[in-house]
Amino acid sequence: MEVQNPYLPPVTPPEITAASTRAPAPVEHEEVYPELFAPSTGKLILMSLTTFGLYTLYWFYRNWRAIAEHEGESLWPFWRAVFAPLWVFSGFSRLNGYASSRRRQLAFPPVMLALIYFLINFAGNLSVFFPRVVGRNSWVISLLVFLPLLPVNSLMRRYRQSLRMGTAYQDRLTVWHVLVIVFGGLLLLMALAGMFLRG
Repeated sequence: MEVQNPYLPPVTPPEITAASTRAPAPVEHEEVYPELFAPSTGKLILMSLTTFGLYTLYWFYRNWRAIAEHEGESLWPFWRAVFAPLWVFSGFSRLNGYASSRRRQLAFPPVMLALIYFLINFAGNLSVFFPRVVGRNSWVISLLVFLPLLPVNSLMRRYRQSLRMGTAYQDRLTVWHVLVIVFGGLLLLMALAGMFLRG
């Protein structure tokens, strides 16, 4: 049995206040947005033309990779870029969804732009499989594959600006870009000249 010292002052219990009974404030988590790829319009057009449309596949790859990193999913960005005509419907819809969260909207329905992209790819590849039916020059149509990407890319630029991400890094032209533009542009001019000479 514990014996209390009669000479010690009485111990008063701690005062219970409203602050001590208040529940702790919830911790606010800052929302994270994907780092989407949106180069300048001029760069997208120029790189697409001088790479015969390959730069548009790189555009898809960068954005699918950003989506995969943000969502934490195994989306296989490389293969979704390779088979872009099949995955373009899902890709444009997702990109439009991210922009909608920042009150940015496409001027055209994503499905319509995706369908145009699919049809341009289909028409451009007809000369590979049916050269006698459509001729050998229908590949020129595939050079316009960047057109349906322009509204989406413009939307992504407004999305990045709303988040103050900046676009200067993605807009710049490195030495490799310049080399691709020069040599790819020469190949493109030679291909077009050969087509007209044969015609």
